Amino acid sequence: MNNFHLFRIVEKVKSKICLPGSLIVLLFNISPLSAQIGIRGGLSASDIAFLDEGQSPYLGYEVDFLEHNLPAAAFQAGIFSAFPLFKRLEFQPELLLIKQGLNYSKKSIYDDITYKVRIYYLNVPALLKFTLSQKARWHPALLSGPYASLKILGTKITRFDGRLEKEPISNLRHTDFGIIAGVSSGFDFPKGQITIDFRCSYSLLNMMDRVDGYIPSYYGPKKEYARNVCISLTAGFRFNSIWSNRDKAI
Repeated sequence: MNNFHLFRIVEKVKSKICLPGSLIVLLFNISPLSAQIGIRGGLSASDIAFLDEGQSPYLGYEVDFLEHNLPAAAFQAGIFSAFPLFKRLEFQPELLLIKQGLNYSKKSIYDDITYKVRIYYLNVPALLKFTLSQKARWHPALLSGPYASLKILGTKITRFDGRLEKEPISNLRHTDFGIIAGVSSGFDFPKGQITIDFRCSYSLLNMMDRVDGYIPSYYGPKKEYARNVCISLTAGFRFNSIWSNRDKAI
């Protein structure tokens, strides 16, 4: 990622973080004596799921010959908070910068072809976390809930015949909504808790429109279908309640 590309992402994050950031700050102050905050980051495998028509309605006819091989490498990083609701149930809102997309690159004996879609989102999951055991220092848990994402930047990267091109994707929708489910493990330490999460997410709405000029086939599916799919492995650290520590110091 070059400096100019990184600068564009930072500028777009700054312009879109106000509302989600305000919501997170508000949530942090709803229950000041019991809320905990933390940081999280990790790697992901990302893809875009299409119906039988494939990628052509959304990426164009020129990619008809490309086949899906491996998911795209991605990442996510950000902050989260945890609010106890009942004995083993917590509400966990998060504010993450995530990278998603697809990778249709292929190698051949004549020429290597690069075709990648990179999409950066400001992602706001609202998760319920159910802890299975609270007795030991290790706390396995299940988590699930919806998420909402705001598109920051979408780029198509291609290399044909040795020519590299990068261009914005005009038919990406500005928002994405979906569901997250996964498992979590927490390990207690004096200053907080280390968490390791394995998650799967899937869009419930289309995240991309058909390209201009596309003509649906007579026998093809009438319904549009382009959904983000992501599997992630993340690690984080949840600090002990900073408000309770502050009150003790006072």
